[in-house]
Amino acid sequence: MSDLGATIFLLVCCYPVLPIMAAVMANEAKVKKNIAIGCTLPLTAQHDPRVQEICREYKKRVWRWFFIMTAALIPALLLPRFSLALAYMFIWMLAAIAPSFVLFARYNGRLRALKKENGWLSPYGGTVVAADLGAKPEELGKPLSRWLFIPPLLVSLIPCALAMASGNEGERMGGLILGLTFALCCLMSLFFYPLVFRQRPDVVDSDSRVNAALTRVRRYNWGKTWIAMSWLSALLALGFWFLRESVFWLMLLTLAYTAGMLYFALRAEFAVRRAQERLPRESGARDYVDEDQYWIWGLFYCNPDDRRTLINDRTGMGMGMNLAKPAGKITMGLVALILVIGVPLAAVWLVAIDFTPRGARIEDGELYFQHFTERYEIPLDEISETELLYELPRAARVAGTGMDTLCEGRFDVEGYENVRISLDPGQDCYIVVLTDEGLTRIFNLMTREETEAFYAELLRALPEQRPAPT
Repeated sequence: MSDLGATIFLLVCCYPVLPIMAAVMANEAKVKKNIAIGCTLPLTAQHDPRVQEICREYKKRVWRWFFIMTAALIPALLLPRFSLALAYMFIWMLAAIAPSFVLFARYNGRLRALKKENGWLSPYGGTVVAADLGAKPEELGKPLSRWLFIPPLLVSLIPCALAMASGNEGERMGGLILGLTFALCCLMSLFFYPLVFRQRPDVVDSDSRVNAALTRVRRYNWGKTWIAMSWLSALLALGFWFLRESVFWLMLLTLAYTAGMLYFALRAEFAVRRAQERLPRESGARDYVDEDQYWIWGLFYCNPDDRRTLINDRTGMGMGMNLAKPAGKITMGLVALILVIGVPLAAVWLVAIDFTPRGARIEDGELYFQHFTERYEIPLDEISETELLYELPRAARVAGTGMDTLCEGRFDVEGYENVRISLDPGQDCYIVVLTDEGLTRIFNLMTREETEAFYAELLRALPEQRPAPT
């Protein structure tokens, strides 16, 4: 695949983040559970022209940023190398997501100021932890059977079983990594699903029927989403195994998997949001729960009197963390470090890997090869055979980097075992070094002339070795 083709594929995979983020953030302007843009308001305030104007202005800003960031994708198509496009997309993702939360916090502050100015207070404001003791457990929704998660888990392990029956060591390793990776995804679904039943049920006001209905809707859609994700992961594992020889089909499978995940997650998320908008529509006219004091900027929950570390999001079906708890502080700190430091460093790392030259030399009876963090140090007396290839055999990545200008890491290469490679696949000239211990190293330098010259130097350093015919 060309660099442009790879970049287009990258954009197709990454771009959905932007409209999804915009749709979810804009949806916060609609009143759900008496909450608009993270601010709890009574029914009269919800229809106040000033509140509605703030909500309309917020939505316009959200969609304006959406169009700006959509246009900002065009430069990625003009970059000459895939590594540059990938680094650009890392920064683009950060720029697409972070300002949305800043915008939310800004308009949440405006609504809170208006609320304070007009004295829109709830009789249940300042409650330590609101709870509805009138809702019966059976009315809150029963958990799905854990056994429903076992079939997709078993299906995801099929590549492991097929790989163990293979006679190719590289294929066995690849199959095990593939199967275990997707089996882990299925186990995560099995682990995360019960968490929703450990959270406090939804409480909007004193109407237990409304509270119970909101809780049932949240729990039902949460469970449906995790089961769907388990099956999608299991089917993707099978597809990757049986179609592993075709890059085209692997790309299509990845796109289909991404589309499926987004479909099920968004369908459930907005089903919950519609229920949260519809069911408590009149609750703000009487008693209603107001927990704004525990939500920093309307985004982050911080309540030292709540014993829970994980908590339900105020709207939608997701979960967040209680920043008053140590685990919440640590998690949010790590997320902030990843976004502020990790993403830019990852972008720099990708470009450095692609643009760092590959070098090799023979010194003190050893062959030295180095490219960024990839290094080979092979004593010449341990080299059993060398080859100079002008066509790379069929290869499949097991672990490492695979770009049009750089393939590096552990690969399954037809005709060889225990292979690590570091090369430009478009150069059409590769040095193969086999050792007495059964290790294979395949590499080239920055140009075909450099690769051929170093191979000739290597042959002179191995006078007793007879190189294999090329």
